[in-house]
Amino acid sequence: MSNADWKLDGPIIVRKYGGSSLADIPRLREVARDLRAARAAGQHLVVVVSAMGDQTDQLVHLAHAANPQPPRRELDMLLTVGERISMSLLSMALAAEGVPALSLTGSQVGIITDASHTDARIREVKAFRIREALAAGKIVVVAGFQGYSAETREITTLGRGGSDTTAVALAHALGAERCEILKDVAGVMTADPKLVPSARCLESLTYEEMQAIAAAGCGVVHPRAVAYAARHGVKLFVASSFVAEPGTTIAAAPGDRPLPAATLHALAITLATGQARLHLRWPDAAPPAEVLQLILRATAAGPLTAEWFASGERWHWEGWGRNDRLADSAAAACVLASRDQRLQVLWQPEQAVLTLAVSRPECWPAALHSLHSLLAQHDQAVLRLRTDGETVRLLVPQAEAAYLAQIVHDRLVVA
Repeated sequence: MSNADWKLDGPIIVRKYGGSSLADIPRLREVARDLRAARAAGQHLVVVVSAMGDQTDQLVHLAHAANPQPPRRELDMLLTVGERISMSLLSMALAAEGVPALSLTGSQVGIITDASHTDARIREVKAFRIREALAAGKIVVVAGFQGYSAETREITTLGRGGSDTTAVALAHALGAERCEILKDVAGVMTADPKLVPSARCLESLTYEEMQAIAAAGCGVVHPRAVAYAARHGVKLFVASSFVAEPGTTIAAAPGDRPLPAATLHALAITLATGQARLHLRWPDAAPPAEVLQLILRATAAGPLTAEWFASGERWHWEGWGRNDRLADSAAAACVLASRDQRLQVLWQPEQAVLTLAVSRPECWPAALHSLHSLLAQHDQAVLRLRTDGETVRLLVPQAEAAYLAQIVHDRLVVA
């Protein structure tokens, strides 16, 4: 049954609910009532669910308690349980509201992925059973975050945040009017309102702007889901599942959208605390294997907030990341430097990283000068600054991070 010969008498809406929206049975019942009202208004609903509350973290903890390095195939088998619990309970809650519903796993839906366990990519979405259930007047509840590898005939997962990608992929496959990502926030905010009281909700964004905000570390929509939506033209809407708020619409940019100015205009700002900086220097272009092993050790300890290296007459590498993950690598580097004084080590713990998602200006030197000037007005010097075209990252002392976040947000972040 193709989209061409399959029509319904109302719009198809794909809704994705995060774990906090499904944290307990009262919340599940509230969601079921909201879905009943949307169905009564004429919407045909496909609901993608995450695991309830922090259940995924609990399952990961159990896995590592059983085996510090659990086999990835078995980890996928375990982690998919969380979403299956959510889909079944929500379908039961819908039935209690008098709404016919059908729960389906990723494999039952026909989400076909590659063979990579714990971080699979979607290759195809068949969705035949969803179409049949919608035509029968049912709400379809789908377990997010998971699929099926036709190559290995194994269950796979899409990585953390993968339920967002599930929802966007289903919206594209079904020709849905839009994909709604419902969270515990009012929409895409210019900053975390708990840290920056003046933060506000952005009414509309382009795909490119949302990708920049996602790259800055805003966890409202997973970057891979935004990229999928941009590639296939899926309209996104991010809003709260707890209160009625305007939310944020994410779609393609209008053709007459003006080019960004030379000044630095930020879309949003994120703050990562508990960070550190590790900088290694070697006096020539070819450091020994022991030094290169230090880098491998640092990157393997967890994703770095920023990383770069240069090789010329002298070689150097620098990484910013969580203090608790870089500390062991820093200690090992200091031990090596005590044996070979050609290696220089700079270790700066108790830092924070401010990340600005930006509309790329026409002149970066002028834009960054405006940032330095702003901080200088408040007697604040930037310890380090890096940009990749979509984000500007500033390394600052953690003790001053919240204050600096407020200053930068109020002066440079635009709605």
